[in-house]
Amino acid sequence: MTVEIALVFTIIAAALYLFASEKLPLDITAILILITLIAIPLLFHSQWLLDRGVDLQAAFPTVREGLSGLSSTATVTVLAMFILSAGIQRSGLIHVLGQRLFPMVGRSELRMILIIAALVGLISGFINNTAAVAVAIPLMLDMARRLKMQASRLLMPVSFFGMLGGTLTLIGTSTNILASAILADHEDFGRQIGMFEFTHLGLIVLGVGLIYFVTVGRWLMPKKDLIRLGDDEDRFIIELGVPPDSPLVDQTLEEYRFAVKASVRVLKLVRGETVHIKRAEEIRVRPDDIIQAHAELRQVMDLIKSDLVEVLSVSGESSRVRGDGKLVRVLLRESRLFEDKEVRSAKFWKRYQARLIGLEKDALEERRIADEPLEVGGIALLEVSRTALARLRDTEDLMILEESQDEFNRRRMWIAGGIMAAVVLGATLTPLPIVVTALMGVVAMVATGSIDREGMYASVSWPVIFLLAGVIPLGIAMTKSGAADLLAGLLAVQAGGWHPILVLMALYLVTTLLTELVSNNASVVILVPVAISLGHILQIDIFALVLAVMFAASTSFLSPIGYQTNTMIFGTGLYRFTDFAKVGAPLNLLLMVVTSVSIWWLWIV
Repeated sequence: MTVEIALVFTIIAAALYLFASEKLPLDITAILILITLIAIPLLFHSQWLLDRGVDLQAAFPTVREGLSGLSSTATVTVLAMFILSAGIQRSGLIHVLGQRLFPMVGRSELRMILIIAALVGLISGFINNTAAVAVAIPLMLDMARRLKMQASRLLMPVSFFGMLGGTLTLIGTSTNILASAILADHEDFGRQIGMFEFTHLGLIVLGVGLIYFVTVGRWLMPKKDLIRLGDDEDRFIIELGVPPDSPLVDQTLEEYRFAVKASVRVLKLVRGETVHIKRAEEIRVRPDDIIQAHAELRQVMDLIKSDLVEVLSVSGESSRVRGDGKLVRVLLRESRLFEDKEVRSAKFWKRYQARLIGLEKDALEERRIADEPLEVGGIALLEVSRTALARLRDTEDLMILEESQDEFNRRRMWIAGGIMAAVVLGATLTPLPIVVTALMGVVAMVATGSIDREGMYASVSWPVIFLLAGVIPLGIAMTKSGAADLLAGLLAVQAGGWHPILVLMALYLVTTLLTELVSNNASVVILVPVAISLGHILQIDIFALVLAVMFAASTSFLSPIGYQTNTMIFGTGLYRFTDFAKVGAPLNLLLMVVTSVSIWWLWIV
């Protein structure tokens, strides 16, 4: 072992320790690695060392190479994908897909797993899988609350299928993009990996994951939530009128599955002077019936646009949002106007040109919202125009707590979805690389209003960007110093007579374990050069060996720190640390075998 290689291994050991212990934030650790790799040859290179066979300048990255991570196609592509994913999320496209799919679930956990695989798994192949999981988590928590299902048994499949779905395409996860950039810089490969070059392998992996959860995985998931989740969102009591042409007419709310489709909790059905509470969902609906329900703000927005019901204001008129309308959550402050006054007597429209459409309460004291007594400190949901909102800000009677405008609309969904499709197809069908089509997509997202300038910068996970920029030079040092060749040679000595499947399995296992200690991107930077060198020594296709590293780094299920989507669901407080190993270890072992055999069959035989 040379002095240069020993130095590189020392830096890697220190990096592994800092990554695993998190004594410093991961992105700061990565920047520290970058600085160290650049500084060593500049500070310590000397003729004295050269005379003794130690050439630090030849073994470590130059300043240009050290900073190449900031301009790497991998870093820029991942940055662009964060912005594109945010544009898709803000358009409401994923929300609408969830609304369409979840009514199929009923109360079946098995069907829910199938829906998660379809929604999260497939979408994760085309937007950043972390973004797909981030959108799905609140949807799953809401479904668990409404369907009285165990949230921990829904979120774990969400995270795992997000990882599995990320293996479908080049852009599904930053790991794939980073590995492609390293391969493209290597003279024996010299090109970017194609968008769908390994999709058939990803489909196999996704299918195996689905079979696992449908059979074994379901029985290994937690039997109960570690904590009981409350309602994270503020819920309003609202009233919904049934128009004569509504599909609800002559059906019961239970038959129509109104609560599931609308994502609300039905409280009562009011018909004239009669109020039905216990049998509210069992009575056949008639025109002009009034449904009282608990709904979150997002659901109120959806119902305002619905043709199924009409959201009612206090006066009973339809409260459909105007083009410039906003929903405003306000705190009632003036006792003279509100204390013990009925809602209808508060004269919201006359005083503020605002219509009250909901109260933030657990239950009403009276039959209708209009008859409900108000109290100082109570919270109401108002609908106002932009002009009226300016006046509302100036009054001391109310305090505005939150302003919301429904940004979801079908035009924006079509535009954002079309831009994302164009990015994928452009990289697939034209000579343009994914980094160019992704940047073109970012420009299109901003130009069409799918995301604004502030949202564009806020959507980027900058720690991930600096993590990539910091660890990429480590891969350069691994190659230039000969450290990658040394590790590959040691592994080749042990695996010299092994079948290629066993070599792939060994590489897969090492990557999985390393990913649990450091980030998935760091493990790829360290092990892809090793895989390339190993391929040369053992005369095995280097792309096949790199695929083993990519897939292992993208599907590390053993702990909540192995992959960011696991960390996200662990943050809900629903899981023990060991829950992930209990469910993930058998799946990791299964995928190690299936992935290795599939790679051997598809690329080596």
